[in-house]
Amino acid sequence: MPAVQTTYSANIRPGLPGMIVDEVPKTLISRTVEASGGLAFGIPVMQGTADKAGRAATAGDTAAKFVGISVRDRSVKAEANQYSQYESARVMTEGAIWVTASVQVAAGDPVYFVPATGVWTNVATSNVQVPNARFDTSTTGANQLAQVRLS
Repeated sequence: MPAVQTTYSANIRPGLPGMIVDEVPKTLISRTVEASGGLAFGIPVMQGTADKAGRAATAGDTAAKFVGISVRDRSVKAEANQYSQYESARVMTEGAIWVTASVQVAAGDPVYFVPATGVWTNVATSNVQVPNARFDTSTTGANQLAQVRLS
């Protein structure tokens, strides 16, 4: 006999990194994942070496290399939690998406990423500002989910 769910949480989690926030019009493009390590969800996607290729951020990256933010794809195996090399990754260039903020952020803050690690922050020092991006929601501490809006 199949198991029946008998307990329910009063609240559902708001999202996961890379999930699209709402149904407001957005722009999504595709990029082929270059790196053998794959491409996680909800991270900055940088221009790869090949045409229409994408990769995670690395030291030395600049805003000119920024393409967008990787979008979570439910067709990818859940345990993978990322795109594999050579897969076609969805990348948001305009719209609202969930990311993990590495520090406490406030709604309206500018959005930066740390080139060496690809984590999201509102700290300008030694980081790369994402053009036309802002945090839409606040966090109360580090490593919490926040919404980023790209316009």
